[in-house]
Amino acid sequence: MNVGISTASIFNKAMVEDVPAMLAPMGCSLVEVFLNTFSEYRPDFVRLVRRRLDEQGLTVYSVHPMSNQFEAQLFSIHPRQKEDAFSVYRDALNAGRILGATHYVMHGSPHLGGTAKNLEFERIVPVFRELLDVAEEYGITLCLENVSWCFFHAPAFGRELRRLLGDRRLKFVLDIKQAVRSGEDPFAFVEAVGEDLENWHLCDYAFSPEGKLSLKMPGRGQCDFRALGQAMVEKGYSGPAFIEVYSDMFQSLDQLRESFTYIRSQLSDI
Repeated sequence: MNVGISTASIFNKAMVEDVPAMLAPMGCSLVEVFLNTFSEYRPDFVRLVRRRLDEQGLTVYSVHPMSNQFEAQLFSIHPRQKEDAFSVYRDALNAGRILGATHYVMHGSPHLGGTAKNLEFERIVPVFRELLDVAEEYGITLCLENVSWCFFHAPAFGRELRRLLGDRRLKFVLDIKQAVRSGEDPFAFVEAVGEDLENWHLCDYAFSPEGKLSLKMPGRGQCDFRALGQAMVEKGYSGPAFIEVYSDMFQSLDQLRESFTYIRSQLSDI
């Protein structure tokens, strides 16, 4: 399994255009590019990032926009909100195409503790069909990520969405830290949507004797990455694994490099 790093791991420690020169010396050759704001979707800026990536010999697998800036409005019942959000969605997809990405990572809409309205399956399933059609125009695969504060926060949602949609163009991302933050076992997401997983976000975690969750750098917690990877492969997974941690979880790039080296030792032969 190919192991890469998401530029989200260096959020606000460096600007995205400067991250390639930080990752390449670690031996990283595959990245997910996290675009932080609307100005970073502009073609001229994205072409700058692409040049920096090419100079460092880095390949982009996926693009991941700052979802809470517009993705909720993709599912809005207000026509102007939805139209504007789809325009931004197209900008992000075009950015992905310029970067050479083949996958787009989507959070979707927040559920806000169950208070979000108008997110019934019968209403959002047709929206997903629209989203898939637009992504296909750009040659990019749409992947929905499990996120603790968004509608896909439980395995049952992914299973039911896949059943009702009946369109295997929609793929999924397994995010370990978001699974445990949702109070779910990451293996349960593999069981629910494993045949359609095409991306994987890695972070470690630990539970105290009292059951308190804390997130850790990969290799510093309790996650059995190898067992999880093997379970995914048994479901047909052939995609990469990206370290995606919060930037305040490490103080130096050496710590990120250490986790990258550890994950490669666990997954490279799967």
